[in-house]
Amino acid sequence: MTDTTDPAVPAVRPADEPTPDVGPVASIGVLVCTHAPERLDQVARAVASLDTQTRVPDEVLVMVDGTEQLARMVRATLPPVLPRTGLTVRVSAVGSNRGVSVARTLGAQQMSTDVVAFLDDDAEAEPGWLAALAVPLDDPRVIGSSGWSEPAWIGRRPAWLPDEFLWTVGCSYAGMPTEPARVRNVYGGCAAVRRQLFLDLGGYDADLGHGAGRSGGGEEADFGLRAAAATGGEFAFEPSAVIRHRVPAARLTWRYYLERCRSEGELKAHMAAASAPGSLGPEVGFARALPGAVVRALLRPGHRAEALGLVLGALAVVTGLVTGSVQARRPRRRA
Repeated sequence: MTDTTDPAVPAVRPADEPTPDVGPVASIGVLVCTHAPERLDQVARAVASLDTQTRVPDEVLVMVDGTEQLARMVRATLPPVLPRTGLTVRVSAVGSNRGVSVARTLGAQQMSTDVVAFLDDDAEAEPGWLAALAVPLDDPRVIGSSGWSEPAWIGRRPAWLPDEFLWTVGCSYAGMPTEPARVRNVYGGCAAVRRQLFLDLGGYDADLGHGAGRSGGGEEADFGLRAAAATGGEFAFEPSAVIRHRVPAARLTWRYYLERCRSEGELKAHMAAASAPGSLGPEVGFARALPGAVVRALLRPGHRAEALGLVLGALAVVTGLVTGSVQARRPRRRA
């Protein structure tokens, strides 16, 4: 069975509306979003990894951030039923390329499980991934959970790419928790959220996240701040929920790295302008740790390139913060 819909993205629910009751996880589905024909083999590997899970998903949906033509290609690539678990793999299309935030929100609308887990199309989940993500959600105060994204390098990792900046390639980075913890927001395509609450709060902001020429993120942090303000709930980090995230050679260049850093700084400046004071607490902590990381890199033989990566990455983030702050202060033109 396949679905092809293009509903409007739901509006953000006002914070004064009642919050739905939540509780232990009864059912959990997995949503994989994809957007390009050159990623068909990767999507197939991502979906195949769901057939190895120790906690079998109750539902699997592949959401194509693109046309029905691309959706037909995806259907032709994937098995209609996973061989081990017998789960049906549904494929649906957004209708046009609108970005990962829209695709995830629309995909969650089309699912029926209590919890929806997000898996990147260029990642493969370890067998215990889904079971580990579900554990923190047995606490009714937890809105969502996320895990550890381990890089799977395609080609050689540059000597200048520091562990502290692995977030630029969609992977877990130095400075993140290494044990179960409460965090501000979930992390990208290695996460799970209470589906109905996610939708009641409007899902991800369609103007944030990768897609439509944007290289930055920001949608998870934005949702985390809105969800915590509206519900008083919290998010959990569970490092035993592991995925292997593919890092292609195209993301291992100075051009990509610096643009990703600049874009992130710009997004966080807009977020700071629109949020309560203290909303960038994790980013402040990250920035305070950078000088020490630079010194350690300089003192380690053969790691001067890494120190350069730290310094230039930080400068690119600062550049984005400055430009984003200027943009945020400009009065909006009246139509």
